This record gives sequence, C-alpha cells and structure tokens, in this order.
Amino acid sequence: MPDTLTSRSAPADTPQPDSTRLARLVRRGKWLILAVWIALAVVATGFAANLGDVQRDDPAAYLPSGYESSQVAELVEPDPEHPDSETALVLYTREDGGALTDADLAAVADAGAAVAAGDVVGVDGPGDVTVSEDGAGALFPVDIQPEHADDETVDIAVEELREVVHPAPDGLSAQVTGEAALGVDNSGGDVDAALMLTSMVIVAALLLLTYRSPILWLVPLLGALVAVLVARGAAYGLAEAGLAVSDLSSAILIVLVFGAATDYALLFLSRYREELTRHEDRHEAIAEALRRTTPAIVASAGTVTAGLLCLLVADLAGLRGLGPVAAAGIVVSVLVMLTLLPALLACAGRWLLWPRVPWPDRPRGATEHRFWGGIADRVVRRPRLALVLVTVPLCLATLGLTELRTSADPVDKVPPDAESVVGREALAEHFPEGLSAPLTVVLPPGSGAAELAAAETAVSGVPEIAATLPGEPIDERPSLRVEMDVPPYGDEAQDTIREVRAALAEVVDGTLVGGTPAVQLDYHEAALGDTKRIVPLVLVAIAVILALLLRSLVAPVLLIVATVLSFAASLGLSTLVFTEGMGFGGVAADLFVYIFVFLVALGVDYTIFLMERVREERRHRSTREAVRHGVAATGGVITAAGLVLAGTFAALGQIPDVTVAEVGIGVAIGVLIETLLVRSVQVPALVTLLGDRVWWPRHRGSAKENHHHS
Repeated sequence: MPDTLTSRSAPADTPQPDSTRLARLVRRGKWLILAVWIALAVVATGFAANLGDVQRDDPAAYLPSGYESSQVAELVEPDPEHPDSETALVLYTREDGGALTDADLAAVADAGAAVAAGDVVGVDGPGDVTVSEDGAGALFPVDIQPEHADDETVDIAVEELREVVHPAPDGLSAQVTGEAALGVDNSGGDVDAALMLTSMVIVAALLLLTYRSPILWLVPLLGALVAVLVARGAAYGLAEAGLAVSDLSSAILIVLVFGAATDYALLFLSRYREELTRHEDRHEAIAEALRRTTPAIVASAGTVTAGLLCLLVADLAGLRGLGPVAAAGIVVSVLVMLTLLPALLACAGRWLLWPRVPWPDRPRGATEHRFWGGIADRVVRRPRLALVLVTVPLCLATLGLTELRTSADPVDKVPPDAESVVGREALAEHFPEGLSAPLTVVLPPGSGAAELAAAETAVSGVPEIAATLPGEPIDERPSLRVEMDVPPYGDEAQDTIREVRAALAEVVDGTLVGGTPAVQLDYHEAALGDTKRIVPLVLVAIAVILALLLRSLVAPVLLIVATVLSFAASLGLSTLVFTEGMGFGGVAADLFVYIFVFLVALGVDYTIFLMERVREERRHRSTREAVRHGVAATGGVITAAGLVLAGTFAALGQIPDVTVAEVGIGVAIGVLIETLLVRSVQVPALVTLLGDRVWWPRHRGSAKENHHHS
C-alpha cells in the first residue's frame, strides 16, 4: 500500500523490485517480526544478566592442559568454583628514600595489627613483617580467600586494606600491591553497563549527525540494542556449553555488535533512501533495498564470521572462545538488520525520515554524496597521485612498529598510575625481584624426601635463583617455592624458567614448574604460536570469500595487500599512541591476533560495500566510471559506518584493563585509516589504474562497451 503522505504516481520507467521471500516476509509479517525480536531480547536479557557468573579470567585457565603451568594451576585449584587464595603485599617505604627508623617499623607493626583487628573480609590475618636488606622497605603479606569464583571478596578486601593503611604516618609511604591488588586495579569491576551506555551515546550522536533527523536515528539504534541483548544471551549459552568467555570477550562483543549492526543498518538505510527516490510505495523501496544490499551485507558478515571462526584453531582458550562468541554476535546483527530494521521502517512509514524525506521527484541528496562525488572525480582523474598520497604515509606509519615490544608482565596490563603498579616498582627497588611472583615446583606423585632434596639442589644451581624453600604439599605431592633474582616477567625470567625446567628434567622426571611467571611464559609462547597459525588462515579465508563474491582472482589479491599494509600502519600508529601518548609498557603477545582479526575482517566490510557497488555499476559503465559512481554512492555511508565502528571500539579505552583498552584503540585507529584512506582513496585508485584487469578472469569490458564493439 502506498504511503499516505501524498498521492503521487511513480514514473513509468521506475524499476520494479523483485519479489523476494525476505521482502514478502517483511511486508506481510512486519508486526510479527517486531514482536518476535522484542520477545527474544527480553528472554536473552535474563540470561545475559548471569554472564558474569560464567566468565573466568585466570590466565592459567586459558591455557590448554598440556602446559606445565596450567597443570600446576589445576593441582592448586582442582575446583575452579572454589579458587585458592590470592596474596596482597602491604609495602612501606620512607618518602625521602632513607632507611626505616624504629618508629617507622613500629608503625608498620601497628598497621599489621590494625589489619588483623579490622575484620577484613576474606582475611584471617596478615603475615609476618619482612624488612629489606637495605633497611629501606618493610612489608607484610595478606592472603585473601574468596568463597567461590564469582564473588567480589578480593576486590572488597583490597579496598578495605587500602582504607586501613592510608594515610600512612608522616614520612612514610604505603602501597597495597602484589598479585591480588594488580588484579583488582586491572579489572575495574563490572564495566559492561558503562560500556553499553557509552556505545549507545556514541552511536546515537553519530547517527544524528549522519541523518540530521530527530527520529530516524532511533530506528538503527533500537535495532543495534536488540542485537546486543540477544548476542549477550547467546554468549551466556556458549559459556554454559564450555567455551571460555572472558571479560575481554564480553567487552568486545558489546562494541562489535553495536558497531557492526549499525554499519549494516547504515548500508541498508542508504539504499532505502535511494530507492525512495524511485518508488512511491515504501514497501517496494524496502524490497528493492533488500534485494540490492542483502548480498553485500551477508557477504560482509560471512567474511567477518569466517575470520572470527579461524580463532577456533587457537591454543589459548580465551582466544578460542572469543571466535564463536563474536561470530554469534555478527550473525545476530545480520538477522536483526535484515528483518527487524525493514519491519520497523515498514510499520512506521516515510515520516521517519523527516525533514529530508526522499520522493521520486525530490531526492533530497539520497542518491550521491556531494563531497565524496568530488573526491571520486579527483581520484579517477589522477589515480597515481591519489595512490602515492595515501600509500607513502601508510608506509611511514609502519615505522612505529620499531617501538613495539611484547610483555608478559601483568603490571603492563594495569594503568601505569595505579597504586599496585607504583607499589610493585618500589618493591623491586628494595626486595628480590622474584619475591612478588615466586615459581611453584610440584614433584611427581610418590616423590619423597630424596627427590625433593635433589630437586632443590638442581633448582638452586641455576644462577638466577635467589631462594628455594620447601612448600606445602600440593595434591599430596611435594613442592618447592622458588624466588628468582631477576624481574619475574622479562626475557631473563623466561630464560631462567626454561633453565629450571631443564635442570629438573635431568634429576626428577615429571616435575612441573608453575606459578604466575611460568603461566605468563607459557601464555606468551602459546600466543605467538596462535599468531603464526591464525594470521595466514584468516587471509586465505577472506581471499577465498572475496574471490567468490567478486568473481575475480586479481581483485582479492589487490585488496588483501592493501589490507595488510593498512594493518601494519595502524599497529605502528597505535604503538606510538600506547607508548608515547598513554605511557603504557609492552603489549600482550596475543594483542596482534585480536587487532589483526578485527581490523582485517571488519575492514573487508567496507571493501565489500564499495566493490559490490562498483561491480553493480560496472554492468552499465566502464571500470573508471563505475569506480567514480561507486565511491560517490558509498563514500558517505562507508564514512559514517567507519566512524560508528571506530567510536564504539574506542569506548573500550575507558576500561582499566590495558590490553582491552589497547585492542579498542588499535582497532579504532585502524578502522579510521581503512575508512578515510584505504577504501575511499587507495583502493579506488588501484582499481582505476588496473582497469578491466582487476576483474580477471571474468569478461573484460562493460555491457555498454561490448554492445558498442559488436
């Protein structure tokens, strides 16, 4: 039924859409579609509320069982629902850097007594005070025992400890540091609600700027919100099925679905507005918009999904679990934006687009974007210059990679101004480096005093070992506590752990070396192995999908090369931002995979949006003209989509977990480069220079040219 705003007649030559099944479904069942998605969102919200209960963020839990450190972690915590205690260290130093006086030591003892008398949750009492050899530092440990894996005992206890020891007596400085405090400063508590709110505000603001309509922006925002709620419910189901869902996975899912769903909405709405200039009846415009955009949206989502599912080959369980969780979010986003969004538009009518409502005789800028039309003219007129102006700066940006270094130190995952980080630095100045993070050596079952003595002798013979002490039996197996005399997470520590393992293998076969430094070493090596497997697999998967979609062998190679250069430039710029701008240390070894998968997979979205339109225009025009029209028609929507996606990922920068923040910032920078430079200038310039060769081995020459030559 035609819109009731006015009774106009469509021009006789107006193209009529194909009556696709999806279009018929939307037209006939629009109210049912709306009701079904709302019901799904309500049900999924109930499941998503418990998502935090099934998340695990212990690095040892993410390693496969074959690693020594993960085997030790399983022995120490046989029941993940009832984890072992975590240790906080209360450190005192003088503000002037001098030796502690008797009065200072008395104040430290009083602080320990105050902790014991303070009835801190999860704490039985502090350990003995230890004074450093230089006399300038004193500390006492505090073991915090959570009741179960999902409670907030450690968070509350660390905050209460800080309230007890602050402010320190005059002349003294007190910090609560150690593994427990680092974990608290790293997590920042439940950030999902704040992240959803931030993402919604960013999406709403950018949609308002894009459409300049007081109403239309609400439609894609509502669709994106429904997609996020349903996707989080699906993530809960996957976690219950046994996948490792971490805080990082949960945070990425929110921004990914908000960004991707809004991108698909922008592409559909752009074509819908264009079709409204050809059709009086909004249902016909919706049907034609679905016919024209569904292949690109489905192909785009398929590419992202394929890239994410490549994570299933990862050794790291957290990385492996992210793949299906994020892929499910993409699938939900596509389903929502190809059903709920058209249904909302069909239910409401043309008035949603007020005040810029397109009609067949009044397009209101719904066909080509004036700014990007001008850019397209310049690119196709001087493609070599355009290519140089973009490629040279991207190559220079890759030089930032020279500043990149990986780190296994948990301190580098915490904001540099956090109390636990400041305390760890002070601790390293006065105490043996390995004190804050000892190794745990567990002997094989049946080992006795002779094996324990042999193991202790072997470990003590490693030069970088500061102390080797008998520990409490673990699962009825003898153990050793080993403190290193080097920073526990640097290259020296990794070499030391390898030497310890080699020495033990010679005297007591089957001995396991664990502890947080060993976990980080194994995590680091697993992440590098995952990178070597996943990166080529993602590139091959995306190249195959592009080849099938574009029906060309040249175009996928061209686009993959441009994507790899864009990734390298993005990572180079991000590194400078991390180190020079934000003061972060080394990055986690698995950061490469996260940024690469999201940048490459999501960046190809814009390639598909552009190249599908170029291929459509190619049926009637030369390749040069097809590029010009393709950029002019999609430049605006690609820019808007890129800004939305970059904005949602940038929202991760507010999270205290430095790795999560780095993923968000790195992807945001990369998406902006992809949007503003690569897909809008570099790729069009390359396609223009190659001409018809870009479609090889398909036929050369447009339909118009072939008719002329015949």
